[in-house]
Amino acid sequence: MMPDIKEVIGLLMRALGGGEVTQAEVLDLDFEADSELLAALNDAYIKLLEFAHDRELRSADPGLAEQQRADLQRALNRITALCDSAPSRSKL
Repeated sequence: MMPDIKEVIGLLMRALGGGEVTQAEVLDLDFEADSELLAALNDAYIKLLEFAHDRELRSADPGLAEQQRADLQRALNRITALCDSAPSRSKL
């Protein structure tokens, strides 16, 4: 797997582990991938931006925090499934 994809996964895992992600960290991401994986990475990117942007809202609304983390988990699951199924990529 390419290092840039690992950076996206790292931010997803940090957020899923209860940590925070800054908008600057998300905006600093740069990744390249093939069609379906690129779509999954773009989706994760958008969800990470929303997560970073809504920090104050999430702190006031545990339901929103839970929903956003569930969205991030689905994004991570999709990325890992695509990486695992691609014969030319290294496994996670």
